[in-house]
Amino acid sequence: MDTKLFDYLFEVDLIIKNAYIATVNSTNQIIKNGSIVINNTKIVYVGGDASKYKAKRTIDAGGALVHPGFIDNHVHLNYHSLRWLVRDGSDWNEALPIHAKYMANIDSESEKMSTSLAMLEMVKNGTTSFLEAGGIIGTDGVAEAANHIGIRAFLGDSFVRDISSGETSTVRHDKDRAYKTLGKELVRNNKENGLVQGVVTLSGMGTASDELLKYAKDLADKNSVILNMHQSYQDIDYISDRNRLGLSPMVHFAEIGVLGENCTFSHVNCIDEKEVGPILDSEMSIVWCPMASMLYGVGGTIKGSHLELFKNGLNISFGCDSANWTSAFDIGEQAFIALLTAREKTGDPSALTAEEILRIATINGSKALGKGTEFGSLEVGKRADLVVRKSSLPESLPGFDPIRDVMISSRSKSINAVVINGDIVVENGNSTKIDEDEFANEFKVYHQKLVKTLEDA
Repeated sequence: MDTKLFDYLFEVDLIIKNAYIATVNSTNQIIKNGSIVINNTKIVYVGGDASKYKAKRTIDAGGALVHPGFIDNHVHLNYHSLRWLVRDGSDWNEALPIHAKYMANIDSESEKMSTSLAMLEMVKNGTTSFLEAGGIIGTDGVAEAANHIGIRAFLGDSFVRDISSGETSTVRHDKDRAYKTLGKELVRNNKENGLVQGVVTLSGMGTASDELLKYAKDLADKNSVILNMHQSYQDIDYISDRNRLGLSPMVHFAEIGVLGENCTFSHVNCIDEKEVGPILDSEMSIVWCPMASMLYGVGGTIKGSHLELFKNGLNISFGCDSANWTSAFDIGEQAFIALLTAREKTGDPSALTAEEILRIATINGSKALGKGTEFGSLEVGKRADLVVRKSSLPESLPGFDPIRDVMISSRSKSINAVVINGDIVVENGNSTKIDEDEFANEFKVYHQKLVKTLEDA
């Protein structure tokens, strides 16, 4: 059924026509040869005939798939300058000291270059929104870069903790500073329709006392935002948590009242059967980062319960993590790997479908941000965050199933245009906001200086 906000001829900013629309709404409605009408930042019409609207700009999708933008709910922007600096085959304990060395020498130029590179990569791969998971020193510079690239960003405070993790880490906060720091990014939410928003972020994984956890959850509740943190990445930190707490961590979190619908925990590769009930009862979100587990042989895609929790109704979304923990900042690639590993793990070719991983990558991602009513699906009144594909690639033909064509075959190669908040930020596969060649040359010069700085440090 066509959904209309206006019943009369109305001049609008953008019409996308001749599209195979995957709305990812509550019924997973597909509209063939459909149109999406956008005015200012919002979708005003989704349906067939859009002849009642006159647009300043029209994109003819040529029958290709149009879907909501991907949402990356776990990224560390600051380490993008270090991609593959560690030797191939190293474990994560070899990578962490290099990250720490980099963070000890970081400056505004380093953050600008690394975060801009990460965000450019994301938008070109169809990501329209991301959740920064910690490690940013100067968040104002990151916010400026996000606005420049045109991507929707959710920022929290950098690695807030009041318990030492016992590892080489980038930032340490004493207890008093942790309480003073937490929630500083929430002021960004005062700007109506701002691309950059604030959330409450803890480092997690055994680095927060019960008092800090409860303070953070209370702060998130009062400000109607999510509480985000790392949790149970691998066996060693899961066991450490369990030994310290005297019971399974998720059970403990439930008992002290810090699990809830506004909790978004990343990784959670390790859980036991006692934790399943509290997790499901809380209606929290878990961010599945398949490659961040696989690259270091953590076993999350084998031993983890992401698939089972998803099938039991839990809100699962996807995340890429950081440069040395993933192939690229490409949520479509994470989704594809999740589908393959789910089928391989279960021996069931229907374990995850292309339609399901599209849903996890879009509307589930917005729900994990507490923004399910604002974006993540193509519906009237929602923000216009979407991806227009192209269907001329060999991988897109003959075109029996456009969703499978995109999610399994063509993937990021088929990106044509990306719209965020009603603004075309990628066109013909290239950024409309920056000169990519100029940026690449600038980055190469910066990177030479960075390598010398790390060698001299």
